[in-house]
Amino acid sequence: MINNQTALLVIDVQNGLAQVADFNSLIAKINQRIKSYREKDQPIIFMQHTDAELPYGSPAWMLAAELAVQNEDQIFLKYHSDSFFETGLQNYLTNRQINQLEICGLQTEYCVDTAIRVGHHLGFKIKVLSGLHTTFAPLLSAAVAIKYHEDIWNNSFAKVVQR
Repeated sequence: MINNQTALLVIDVQNGLAQVADFNSLIAKINQRIKSYREKDQPIIFMQHTDAELPYGSPAWMLAAELAVQNEDQIFLKYHSDSFFETGLQNYLTNRQINQLEICGLQTEYCVDTAIRVGHHLGFKIKVLSGLHTTFAPLLSAAVAIKYHEDIWNNSFAKVVQR
């Protein structure tokens, strides 16, 4: 029998990134997904980026206070855009027979995109709820960047589900 265990992977929803488009709205939507996963007793995993702009232990580095994190949730630190690179995430998922991930968080074109593509490459079935990720908008609007990436991901690297 094939185990189809699913986990929610929440990427980089940290204080130092609060200037992304629709940050508070995104947290509310992610918290709804967290609630759904808790009701089904499914694992919730948080990635927490650490670099010069988000130094370990600083207020900027902390996960957003409004995010519904609980003690039993797994938190991984990462030092690159790739949630799987030198974090222990792949081993954690494999050891728990988790083969499906729903991915959400920050930033669409960096860490979220990388997690989707690498996760797909590693054999995980990936799902993204449309709009459950966002970014800054220096060159393109966040809405355009989100739509662009969802179009690329859908049925290539992930299943993008419209909410």
